[in-house]
Amino acid sequence: MSLPVYTPATTEAFATYGVIDSGAVAQRVKAPADVIKTFGGLEVTTASTQLQELTDAVIYLYNYPYECSEQISSRIIAIAALKDVLAAFETKDLPSPQQMRDAVARDLKRLQGLQNDDGGFDFWRRGTRSVPYVSVHVAHALARAQGKDFVVPAEMSKRSQNYLRQIDGKIPRDYSPESKRAIKAYALYVRALMKDSDASGARKLIADAGGVEKLSLESLGWLLSVLSHDAK
Repeated sequence: MSLPVYTPATTEAFATYGVIDSGAVAQRVKAPADVIKTFGGLEVTTASTQLQELTDAVIYLYNYPYECSEQISSRIIAIAALKDVLAAFETKDLPSPQQMRDAVARDLKRLQGLQNDDGGFDFWRRGTRSVPYVSVHVAHALARAQGKDFVVPAEMSKRSQNYLRQIDGKIPRDYSPESKRAIKAYALYVRALMKDSDASGARKLIADAGGVEKLSLESLGWLLSVLSHDAK
C-alpha cells in the first residue's frame, strides 16, 4: 500500500516589536534554508498591540460548538476578562462588542437552565448530582460576568453562592485530600469575588492541611487573594 504525503511542511511564525516615534523601520526577512519553494509563502501582519495574537483564540471560543456547563463558564470567564481590551482595539475579524455581549447573555441563560436545586451544576444536565469543581467554576464565571456589568440573574447567583458556603458537605468522601483542599480553596476565592470573603475559613484550610507547604501551588494562589486584605 502507499501513503501519500500531501504537505510535508509546517509553518513557522516570528514576531518583532518596538517603538517607532518617527520615520520608518526596515525589517530584514530571510527565508529558512530548508524551505520548500513550491509550497506555501510569506505572510506579514502588523498590529498596534500584542493582543492581535488573541484574535483567533477569541473567535475559537465564540464559535465553540460544545456547551457543557464547564465549557460555557470558561468562555464567559475569558470574554469577561478581555471585554474592555477587545473593545478598545477594533479588529475586523472579531465579533462586535454587542455580539459578544449577546453571546454571554445566551450563555448565562443556558447556565441558569442547568442549575440544580442545591445551587450547583452537573456537566451536561439539570437534575443529576452537582459536581463540586464544576459548580465552583460556574460560580466563578457568574462573579466575573457581574464584575464586567453583564446581567446575571440575582436568584441564580444567590443559590450558587449558598452552594459555595456549604462546599464542605458537597464534596464526596472518596475525593483525595488534595482534591478536597483545592476545591475548597477555589470556592473561598470565588466567594471573595462575590464580596463574601471568609478569611477565617482560608486560615482553617491551611491549618488543617498542616501548613502552606502541604498545599498545591494552585490552592495557595486562590487563598492568597482571600488572605491578602486580612489583618490577621
